[in-house]
Amino acid sequence: MGSRLHRVDQGDVDSAILAHCRRVAALAMEIGRMAGLPAPFAGPAWDAMGGSQEDHGSPDGLRQVEELAGIVRLCSLLDQQFESLQFGYKDLETIFDAVRALAGHEGFDPSLVEHFRRMRCREVPRQIRRGEGLPVEARAAREVFRLLGRDRDYEVRELALMALRDPVLAGSLIRVANSSLYSPASKLSVVGQAISYIGTVEARKVMLAAVLRPMFASAGLTRLWSHSVSAAQFGSALIGQTGIGGAEEGLILGLVHDIGSLAIQFAPRETREFSARLVERGCPATYAERLLFGCDHGEIGADILDRWGFPAHLTEAVRYHHQPERSSGALAALAYLMEFWQGSDEDLPSFHRVEHCLARTGLTLEALAEIRTEDSQLKTLRSFA
Repeated sequence: MGSRLHRVDQGDVDSAILAHCRRVAALAMEIGRMAGLPAPFAGPAWDAMGGSQEDHGSPDGLRQVEELAGIVRLCSLLDQQFESLQFGYKDLETIFDAVRALAGHEGFDPSLVEHFRRMRCREVPRQIRRGEGLPVEARAAREVFRLLGRDRDYEVRELALMALRDPVLAGSLIRVANSSLYSPASKLSVVGQAISYIGTVEARKVMLAAVLRPMFASAGLTRLWSHSVSAAQFGSALIGQTGIGGAEEGLILGLVHDIGSLAIQFAPRETREFSARLVERGCPATYAERLLFGCDHGEIGADILDRWGFPAHLTEAVRYHHQPERSSGALAALAYLMEFWQGSDEDLPSFHRVEHCLARTGLTLEALAEIRTEDSQLKTLRSFA
């Protein structure tokens, strides 16, 4: 299509080069540290390695310069491999093997690739993909989503019985019903009355959001939760626009699509700090996750939701919402556009994926721009942001 996606100016090119250099520098610092080189944090090239002008010609100094140059070439190759993932999937070991095979041609020690392999946190994915270590609220969330995750009509009595089992659900329903969003003539204090007043459709949204929010709050991820609520609003609007999936699937997909990011917060501290350094220095979150875990938070979250009994097509959409070309369904493409339009910086930018997802969903950039989430009848969710 003759869209804005094809109009790439010099500023875009310069920005992409700068982003590439930042990621290479972030990787080089970690590999240099693991290889025992002084960390290159500031100053001219030699001073940045901790040397001095008098040391410049020493054998040790020259060796360090050559070794650091090799590390930079290695990291640049690895970054190029990660950039290429938008055109075709490769697992992490395949990427490492490809980079190692180029060592002789690019002039770096192939054994340096083993430092990347040692970064891998091999045990954690098995633990967190089972949902182990999640906040205690996860058990309640799993039960509520198991009971409410179906796209069907619910009765007031059915929802009231469920809410009365959990003080958080009951309190949330009463709070929302008494809020300025609904402004009842008199205060409501009974769960069944609150549900009747706001309606079963809105009550179900309140319950789904209320049971998830404490999990994110307990992990200090309020910003991620706000993003999930916004994604639920936009995802629901996208479902309405495209007809892809059931009426409530955009809502549920938005609320749970980043639950894998929550699980990652319970990885060992060293791994979390490693990931935080990479992100702080310019690597997107999924980039760091693939390097450290061999997968991203979408894949981790999908395994958790699968154990919770989520429908297969929803778990697949969560699994591939950063790799939509790997999914056989269109929901993953819709989820990717949901992230893209919100300006998410969780992954490397990809015009190729945006075009793929627009084609897959039958949308255009102009259509996305016209979607108004405030008209999507999701006002109750905003009270949980």
